[in-house]
Amino acid sequence: MEQKNAEHFDYLDGWRGLAICFLLIGHFFPVPGINFGAVGVNFFFVLSGLFMSRLLFIKQVPLTVFYRRRISRIFPATFVFIGAIVAFAIVGGVAVRWDETAAAALFVNNYFAGEPGKAFMPFGHIWSLSVEEHSYVLLALIALAARRSMLSPAWTVLLVSSGCIAATFYYFQHPELNDLKWLRTEVAGFGIFVSAFITIVLDRRKVRQVSWLLCPLLILAGIALHWWSVPAPVKLIFGVGAFALAVNLLPVAPDIIKRMFSFRWLRWLGVLSFSIYLWQQPFYLLMHRAGWNSLLALGAALLLGVMSFYLVERPVREYLNARWGTGERTREQIRFKLSAKK
Repeated sequence: MEQKNAEHFDYLDGWRGLAICFLLIGHFFPVPGINFGAVGVNFFFVLSGLFMSRLLFIKQVPLTVFYRRRISRIFPATFVFIGAIVAFAIVGGVAVRWDETAAAALFVNNYFAGEPGKAFMPFGHIWSLSVEEHSYVLLALIALAARRSMLSPAWTVLLVSSGCIAATFYYFQHPELNDLKWLRTEVAGFGIFVSAFITIVLDRRKVRQVSWLLCPLLILAGIALHWWSVPAPVKLIFGVGAFALAVNLLPVAPDIIKRMFSFRWLRWLGVLSFSIYLWQQPFYLLMHRAGWNSLLALGAALLLGVMSFYLVERPVREYLNARWGTGERTREQIRFKLSAKK
C-alpha cells in the first residue's frame, strides 16, 4: 500500500481511473447490453461516498475545510468548462440555451434540464456533479448533527439510503413520470450514501483483511447486474451496492489487488478523470450528432481533458488550497499557543 498522505492512496486513484475508462467505453465504444457509462458514474459515486464519509464522520474535518476542498476541486474546472462552451457557441454563431446553462451552473440540471433526451447544450453530464453536490450538503448536515450528539451518523445515512431505494421502487412503478427521474438525487445518490454507510460500519468493525477474490468478484457482479434487462431497483440495490462494498474493502484487500489498481497509467487517468469527464461530453455529442469518428472524438476529449487538468484544475486547486490551508494552519497555531499558555 503506497500512501502519499493521510488521505491519498494510489489504488483509489486507480479505482477512479477505472471509472473514467468504463465511462469512456460506454460513451465512445458502447457494448451491447451494458451501459458502461452508468457503470463508470456509479464507480465515481461509491468512491465519493467513501471519501466524504471518512472526512465527515471518521476524521471529522471541520465543515469549512470540507467545503473549501470541494469548491477548489469542482467549481473552477466546471465553470471554466461551461464558460468555454458558451463562448465558443457565441463566437461560432450558435444559439445558447441559457436555461440549460443556468441549470448546469447551479448544479440542478438533474431536475431541470429541459425536455428529456433533447438537451441542446453539452451539459447533460453535469447531472452527476449535481447529485454529488446535493449529497455533500446532506452528508455535511448529518455530520453537523452527529457532532452535536443529535443523531447516529450510521443509522441516519442508512435511512437516507433506504429513502433512495423507496424512491427507486416508486419511479419504477410509475413509468409515466418524467424520464429524468433516474438522474435525481433521491435515486442516483444511493451509491454515495450506501458507500458512506459501509465506510462508517467497517471503520467501527476494524476488518483486517479479506480474500483477494472478493473485490474482483464484487466488481464483476456489479457490472453483470447493469445488464439492460435487470430491473432498475435490483440494479441499484445489488449492482451499485456491490461496487460500494468493493471500494470499501479495497483498503483491506491483499497487496496484489492494491497493486493491480495502482498501475501507473490507471492512476494517471484517475488523477485526470474529473477534467476528462468534463470535456468528453461535447465530443461524445459530436460523435452521435455530427458523425465524428469515435477515435477522433475520444482523442479530442482526452486532449482537452489533459489541458484542462494542467492549465485549470490543478493550478487553481493548488492555489486555493494553499491560501485556505495557510489560514487553517494559522488558526490551529493560534489555538495551540493559547492552550499552551493555559
